[in-house]
Amino acid sequence: MGKADDPNSFWKKVNIFRKYHTTRVLKSSKRYKTIQSFYRLLFLLFLPVLLVVTIVLLMRGSGKLPSIPADCNETDKFRKMYLTEEVMTALYKLEEQTGDSRYRILAILMASSNFLEEKSRGRLLSTLEEYDRQKAYYEGRQGEELLLLEQSYETILSDLVYFPVMKSNKTSGLGVSYVDSWYAERAYQDTKHAHEGTDIMALNNERGYYPIVSMTDGVVENLGWLEKGGYRVGIRSPHGAYIYYAHLYRYAEGLKKGDTVKAGQFLGFMGDSGYSKVEGTVGKFDVHLHLGIYLKTEHFEEVSVNPFYILKLTEKNVCTGDY
Repeated sequence: MGKADDPNSFWKKVNIFRKYHTTRVLKSSKRYKTIQSFYRLLFLLFLPVLLVVTIVLLMRGSGKLPSIPADCNETDKFRKMYLTEEVMTALYKLEEQTGDSRYRILAILMASSNFLEEKSRGRLLSTLEEYDRQKAYYEGRQGEELLLLEQSYETILSDLVYFPVMKSNKTSGLGVSYVDSWYAERAYQDTKHAHEGTDIMALNNERGYYPIVSMTDGVVENLGWLEKGGYRVGIRSPHGAYIYYAHLYRYAEGLKKGDTVKAGQFLGFMGDSGYSKVEGTVGKFDVHLHLGIYLKTEHFEEVSVNPFYILKLTEKNVCTGDY
């Protein structure tokens, strides 16, 4: 009998085939499990991303916008007055496109962007369609709150005309500088307090040099010495804002409480008076004008707002004189 006819040889071949086939199956099975595990891991990693994207899309689709607080004009984010160049550009553009009230547009811009809080900066609406949608949303759901916000912006901004420091015709620049020092820490007699205004600093640090003018029409509501503010003038504008000019060197001749003033009218000279109970005290700090802006709210006689961005707006309209 030849090897080809040997039954043992035949079964050896069968066993060899079995082992080979079993090995291939096992290898294929391991490879399959590896691939399966890889895709399972990929799916688990992708699932959270998918969920986040779905939630965002659902929120956008629902048209949900930041709500306007009931006492919006008393909140910190309103009082910061982030009236940036971006905001004003969008405002002027929408005013031309819609014909709506400037202060209604501003209220919608600020409310929909959550008053441009730090984490939300740059999220202003960008199209007329977005504005129409957001306007309908607020007017339909928060009409009273929107009206209060609109009126508050109107009170603060509508009467403003001039930058409060007169520019000299003899120089090219304003001769002053200022930064956003809203709620920066200040100290007087070992007591710390928040700075609720903007300090406009005299670059030459010379008291009695820079003329101070009224930013608005109005009535002189307060005039005289304050322990912290020194010689000050407080003017109530026609729409109700209170503009506070402090640390003056001296007043304009004849100016008195109850006088009606015009925007651009001379009030006195920049100085360094104050920080003392003794009237006439000077020299406790560098020469500057402390500017404060306040409005009356439901719960407070005076609520301060940040003048910094307001000053940036009025800086484009400066009174000039020969001094």
